[in-house]
Amino acid sequence: MIYEKLKSKYLEWSVYGMVLSYFYNMSVITYSATGNNELRLYDFAGFLLVFHYFRNFALINTYIRSVKVFSALYDFLVYALLTLFFTAISSITSNKLLYIIQSFLYYYHFFIFFLNGVFISILILKPGFIEKITKFSLYLCCAALLVVILQNFGVIPFLWNEEYRRSYLGFMSGTFGPNKIVVGMTCVLILGMSMGLVNEKRIKLNKILLLITIVLCLITLVMSGSRTSYVAGAILLGYFSLREPLSFVYSSIAIFFISIGLATFQPQVIEKAFEVYQGRVEKKINNPDDIQEAKVGDLYEDLGAGRKEIFVKYIGLIAEEFYYIPFGRGFNNRLETRSSAHNMYLSLIYEVGLLGMVFYFRWLCMYLFVKMPHFRKLRVAMQGLTISALVSLFFGEHFYVYRALFGLLGLFLFVMTVMSSPIFLIDEEE
Repeated sequence: MIYEKLKSKYLEWSVYGMVLSYFYNMSVITYSATGNNELRLYDFAGFLLVFHYFRNFALINTYIRSVKVFSALYDFLVYALLTLFFTAISSITSNKLLYIIQSFLYYYHFFIFFLNGVFISILILKPGFIEKITKFSLYLCCAALLVVILQNFGVIPFLWNEEYRRSYLGFMSGTFGPNKIVVGMTCVLILGMSMGLVNEKRIKLNKILLLITIVLCLITLVMSGSRTSYVAGAILLGYFSLREPLSFVYSSIAIFFISIGLATFQPQVIEKAFEVYQGRVEKKINNPDDIQEAKVGDLYEDLGAGRKEIFVKYIGLIAEEFYYIPFGRGFNNRLETRSSAHNMYLSLIYEVGLLGMVFYFRWLCMYLFVKMPHFRKLRVAMQGLTISALVSLFFGEHFYVYRALFGLLGLFLFVMTVMSSPIFLIDEEE
C-alpha cells in the first residue's frame, strides 16, 4: 500500500496547510524582485510537498501514471516545463531576466497544486482522513464567506493593502483575494462539492453543515459580482437539476427553508445580494430585449468588461505570428501582450500552443468520464463542475496560475479529488 510507504505527519500537515491557503490568500512575507511580490501559505506548505515528491520520486511517479486524470495533467506539466525554455530565451533577449524567476514561480504554484491533489488521493487510504479534511475545508469556507458577507455590511474592514484597494476598487473579498473571480469561483466549486456530498446517502457528513455551506455559497456568489462565476454557477445548477431532478428538488426545499429563516432574521443579506446582482448584470445590459432574443454577441459586449477587445487583439496576434501556434511562445510568456486573453483557450494557444492546449483540456475532460457507479450524485455534480469549467474558461483563465487567481487552481484540484475519492478507495481494495 502506497500510503504505508509515504505515511508522515509532516505530509498531512502540509496538505492541511495547502487547503488552508486556498481560503486564506493574504501574504505571509512581502519581498521585492519584480515589484511588490508576496509569498503565501501555499508557497511554504508546497515546499514540503515537493520535498516528499523527490524523496519518493519513482514511487510517486508510478502512482501518478496509474491514475488517468493525474497522468494527463502530469503530461501538461512536463510539456509546460519544456516550454519554459522559450520563455527564458524571450526574457534574455528582452533584457528582463527577472521574468524567468516569475515564470518559474508560477510553474512552481501549478506543480504544488497538482501534488496536493495527488497526495490527498493517497492519504484518502488513511481511515477517517477524507471526512476530516472535507469538514476542515467546509468550516474554512463558511468562515471565509462570512467574512465577505460581514465586509459588505461594514462590520469588517478591507483587509488588503492600499495598492490592492486602488487596483480592485476596494472590492470586499475577505481573505480570498481582491479579484471578483476568486470569490465567485470558490463559491461555485464548494457549491458543486457540497451538492454532491449532501445528496449521497453513502457519505456520512453533517448534512446541516453542507446545507449551510450551500446557502452561504449561493449568497456570496451573488455578492461577488463575478459574471463569469454566475455563468459557471448557472451551468452547474442546470446540469444537476436535469440529471438528478429529485435530488435537486429535495436540496432546493431544504435550502429554501434555510434561506427563509435567514431572510426573516437578516433580510438585508438577501437584499444586498440582489443589489449587487442588479448592478453587475441588469444595469449593464443596454437593451433588455437582447436576453429574450438570445443576442449572445450584444450581451457579451455589454457584460464582458472589455473582453471583446482583448479577444480580437489575441486573435490578431495569433494570426500574425501563426508559426507559434503548434508549440506556443512559452509557459507564461506574455512579455509582449502584458496581459492574458481572458480566454483560456486563446491564452494556452499563445503560451503553449495547440499541443499544450490539447494536453490541458484532455486532462479537464477526463473528469467527465470518471466511473463511480455507486456514487451517481457525486459523479453528476463533478460532471456539472467540469462542464461549467469548460464553458466559463471561454471568459477567463480562472483554473490556471496567473497572479490574480491565487490558489483557485489548487482549490479546483482539491474539490475534484474529494469528489472522486471513491475511485481511489475502490482501486486500493481491488
